[in-house]
Amino acid sequence: MRPIILLDKMYQKMTKCSNNRNLKATHNLPHHRHRIPIPLEPLKDGPSMDPKERIFLEAAERGDKATMIRCLQGPNPVNVNCTNILGRSSIQIAADNENVEIVELLLQQENVKIGDALLYAISEGVYKIVEMLINHPSITSEMLANGWAKSRLPGEESSDYSPDISPVILAAHCNQFEILQLLLTHGAVIDKPHPLSCTCPKCREGIHTDSLRYSLRRIHTYRALASPAWISLTSEDPILTAFKLSWELEHLAHRENEFKEIYLVLSNQCKKYSCDLLDLCRSTEEVIAVLNRRNESEYDDDEQNLEDDKLTLSRLKMALKYEQKQCVFRVFSSSTGLSFYTNRRK
Repeated sequence: MRPIILLDKMYQKMTKCSNNRNLKATHNLPHHRHRIPIPLEPLKDGPSMDPKERIFLEAAERGDKATMIRCLQGPNPVNVNCTNILGRSSIQIAADNENVEIVELLLQQENVKIGDALLYAISEGVYKIVEMLINHPSITSEMLANGWAKSRLPGEESSDYSPDISPVILAAHCNQFEILQLLLTHGAVIDKPHPLSCTCPKCREGIHTDSLRYSLRRIHTYRALASPAWISLTSEDPILTAFKLSWELEHLAHRENEFKEIYLVLSNQCKKYSCDLLDLCRSTEEVIAVLNRRNESEYDDDEQNLEDDKLTLSRLKMALKYEQKQCVFRVFSSSTGLSFYTNRRK
């Protein structure tokens, strides 16, 4: 996690320096339609802030609902989307402070912009606020996943999150089971990255436009896919999914040397997840059921009536195929596994 954050910060600083040197020149250049906005925003000039906006935002920080209502009413109501010197709006402040009552008040205001408020709520793990925000008419199922960055207008870039971090990816990163399940019921998806050798137009464009951002986007996605919460909620066979993903991540570590450590950490995370699932077996019968589990493609119509306790070790063979040594060791080192092995030899 830390190497990714450092890379993002270094990338932002390099881009900021480059933009400062070429500020005058860029005014005369056409806007590049493939450019990915960098979450850098200048601080507002404190004294130039409208006094009423300042009172409104300070009330949001304190959770002073009565003062906020007064600011939103009257002949000259305050702009509900006004921001403080850090570029944070009232609803973002309220979500970050986990203030359900203030968020509910602000969602009743016309033209309120959700922005990073949804990401703050997910990061804090406040299910109620996340539910209220995604039920707002301005939030669509596409925005919960791949359409999140596309929904941000110029100047609305996040100062806290990379453009690649969508609500569903952040929920997977934080391993928020309930929130992730809520997002899935609203149609959120995570598309698996294409192979490194892919030459489709989208991959070629990503590498050509910004190779570093392209690599970081892949890492963010794989980190979400390796989340125990994501695997548990989306896979019909979580152990096999963890086997395959661990194997894939380990091979990526050898191909992308710059991010080798990150991919190896994710690979080991998948291995640990499959081992933890095996540790949940409470009896010899459950061990047999897990080890005998086969893929749908392995089933034969003539074998459907085989006894459940017939020893096939199909899943153990898959563990060996995908080089899951920890899983194999865990099966035969646990007390349940030893009991299973002893009973089968009698």
